[in-house]
Amino acid sequence: MGWQLLLAFVVIAGAPGIMGVLGWLELRELASRQSRLINETIPIIAEVRGFAEESSRVVAMAPDLAAVTSDAVRRERAGFLFRQVDALRDRIRRYQRSGRPVPAPLSRSETEVRQGIARLDLLVQQRLATERAQRRLLGEGLAATTELLEIADTLAANAEVAASAGVASLYDTWNQREALTQTLDKLIEVDLFQLGQMFELRAHVAEIALLLNRIGETRDRHDLERLRHDLVARLGIVTRRLAMVPDRSRAERAMALLGAITPATASPPGTGDFPETTARLIALDDQVGAAQAELRDAALHLDTEAAALADSIVTRTTAAAEAAQRAIRNTLIVSSAGSLLALMISAGVVWFYVRGKITRRLDALAARMDGLLAGDLQAQVVPRGHDEIAGMEQAVEVFRLQALENRELAAERDRNLAELRRHREELRQLVDEQTQRLRGEVAAHAAARDRAEAADRAKSQFLAMMSHEIRTPMNGVLGLLHGLMQEDLPVPTRDRVVAALASGEGLMGLLNTLLDDAKSSGGEIQLRPAPFDPAALAQETAMLMAPSVEEKGLWLRIEAAPCGWLTGDAARLRQVLFNLLANAIRFTDRGGVTLRLRCEPRGDMAGLVIEVADTGKGIAAQAQDRIFGLFEQEDAETARRYGGTGLGLAISRRLAEAMGGSLTVESAPGRGATFRLAVTLPRAEAPAPAPAPQAGRALDLLVVEDHAVNRMVLDGYLARMGHRFEMVGCAEEALARLDGRRFDAVLMDVNLPGMSGIEATRAIRARPDGRGLPVIGISAHVQPEEIAACHAAGMDRVLSKPLAPADLDRALRELAPGSALAPALADLPPQRVADLARLYLSGMDRDIAAIEQALARGDTDAAARAAHRLRGASGNFALPDLVAALAAFEAGLKDGPAAAKPLWRAARDLAASGAALLETELAALEAQPSGAVKT
Repeated sequence: MGWQLLLAFVVIAGAPGIMGVLGWLELRELASRQSRLINETIPIIAEVRGFAEESSRVVAMAPDLAAVTSDAVRRERAGFLFRQVDALRDRIRRYQRSGRPVPAPLSRSETEVRQGIARLDLLVQQRLATERAQRRLLGEGLAATTELLEIADTLAANAEVAASAGVASLYDTWNQREALTQTLDKLIEVDLFQLGQMFELRAHVAEIALLLNRIGETRDRHDLERLRHDLVARLGIVTRRLAMVPDRSRAERAMALLGAITPATASPPGTGDFPETTARLIALDDQVGAAQAELRDAALHLDTEAAALADSIVTRTTAAAEAAQRAIRNTLIVSSAGSLLALMISAGVVWFYVRGKITRRLDALAARMDGLLAGDLQAQVVPRGHDEIAGMEQAVEVFRLQALENRELAAERDRNLAELRRHREELRQLVDEQTQRLRGEVAAHAAARDRAEAADRAKSQFLAMMSHEIRTPMNGVLGLLHGLMQEDLPVPTRDRVVAALASGEGLMGLLNTLLDDAKSSGGEIQLRPAPFDPAALAQETAMLMAPSVEEKGLWLRIEAAPCGWLTGDAARLRQVLFNLLANAIRFTDRGGVTLRLRCEPRGDMAGLVIEVADTGKGIAAQAQDRIFGLFEQEDAETARRYGGTGLGLAISRRLAEAMGGSLTVESAPGRGATFRLAVTLPRAEAPAPAPAPQAGRALDLLVVEDHAVNRMVLDGYLARMGHRFEMVGCAEEALARLDGRRFDAVLMDVNLPGMSGIEATRAIRARPDGRGLPVIGISAHVQPEEIAACHAAGMDRVLSKPLAPADLDRALRELAPGSALAPALADLPPQRVADLARLYLSGMDRDIAAIEQALARGDTDAAARAAHRLRGASGNFALPDLVAALAAFEAGLKDGPAAAKPLWRAARDLAASGAALLETELAALEAQPSGAVKT
């Protein structure tokens, strides 16, 4: 069958091949003519397209040449344009060498474009030079005006000092009518007039600087001439004002500076002043624009000529292409007829041979294979003949026999799978039983974990309770000691109070540390580094131990070299030093104890070494390592005789290691012992001294505190601060008091009987009048989560117990702004402050009326003078918002009344509120018994 199929395929494929050869012979001549057409026309079209591209680049780049801002860019752009024109010239020459005539207008356009580029390049070069000259003259003029402004500021400051001296002298002559009159005459006729002239001089100098900038920015001849006249007028005014200046050295310097920026009275060609340079620059801009337009027109004309040449070439090319198209059409007709004949021959071969001997037998074989696929395995397949299809029929019969055998194997597999499922079900039951047992064990572990977590929560609650119970009495103790420090005590008693206060604060630091360490789940020591003075720390700790030393009749020496300030945990160091001194005193019966402190420089760090040496009984060598263990002492006799728990040295060494240092001992029996603490700490800057408190207004406070001692402490603190307050013992009573009157702030104890301070704060915030009421919490619970709960309830600040008066005063000052009269009261007696405030209030009304009248007339100068006068007077009081608003209004007047009116409305409202505040504080000042003031 192979040779039969090969013959059929030769017939089917040979007929189209013969027709293809005949078509190829026909198209060969056509392709030759088409190649000649392409070789002749495409290079010509490419050259003409090059004309258009080069002329388009010239048109596109001409504006860039006119807009350059530096000579380097100008040379680059001009060179690019000249290279484009050279390329055009080369294309014209190549076109001529091809034997075709070049239109004369095309050559003339190329010459015009080259001349236009050269002219535009020259004009741009002149304009860049003129711009540099203009910037130089503008810089010189602005430098001169800057120095003139400095001279004007100096003259204005001198005049203002003279006026201020005149005003100050009014107080000295207040009761001398004739002297007061003479002083007022001099102040009004000389000092204030001279001050106004200097302010006007400074304003005109500033305006001259603005005029110079505007002259440099303008590009209009009429605006330039107007600005020139305005500059000459301003310079004339400044010249006249300088003639009246008493300080002739500054006046002569100012006149010299004016000469540098004064334009010439006429503008002949070649003058070098700033306005004339700007005029030349405007003229050059016009010339550059004209040259750019001429260049663009020449390039467009060149583009038009190139387009005309291209049209003629395209016309010739089109005619040749139409002839080629007719030849192609004839060839297609012949090829189509031959292809149809070849198709008919191929169809006859396929129908009579391929279908009769191949496809019909294959269809029957496919139908039998579909039956096998559907499961019909009974009908036998019998091969017919000895060709390839007969072999396929024999293979299908083999497949049928294999399928019968596979069916039997499948039945056996199903039986095996059923047995496997039974075994798997038994295994699943075993797994379920094991899983049930494991779930019981997991539940037992979960119950144990819940019990452990409950124990941990109980420990946390106990620590919170202990923190509150310890801090509450310590707050009372430290508060009463702070109160005693404010009283007039004898020197010995004051020293004892100072020692007791230092002991209490040290004890509080130790308690805080112990509570924090106990609450830490990991048992790690948390350090709180801060700047501290090691020498002062040693002195304070030694002062605390002085009573114990005196009681045993020992001496205590302190050898502390100045170390400067270091950064470290002072509370931990104090704890270690306290333990070492206590041990030294306990084990010393005769002699005394020496405390040595020194620092070893180590770059930005310092090696701090503290030694505590005693003359006691000493420590045996074999016990020197053991005494640093928990609950360990040298021997049983030592524990019986001297007592102690054996924890102090263990805790001290642990603290030393946590700080990155070491704690060692050197001793021998009968020779005493020396404990050495060595630690490396960063150096720190000494903190700035705390600012002196400023006078603030007295507040009406509601104090909520249930503990009697704490109420006594708060009573002393608030009374010394000058605040008015009411005290209640529970939150319910506090809410009832808030219904009856208005308070400035509430001091709220967090832990109260009944309703807690947090619940009371939420109730206050829920009231319409309680959203803006400041609430300061006071709590012995100072853990972060507890403070966060207080803030979430609405408390503005949270102060910790024991309460320090400085912290309370700082918190109240942040809530209560300082008095408006405070700056004046700091320098003057109340009587003089009241007179000054009354004078200011009366003058404010006059100044406000003068400003509004000036704005109605459109007189910005008069409004600026009145606003400046009111701003200067307001600076004597704590009215910063009003001073800033008046300054903004003065600046806005420079832009005209329309721009300044909105600023004036804001300043007027602030003036009204400031006047109301001063009236209120004046009434309170005059009502004070010790400071009665006449108005």
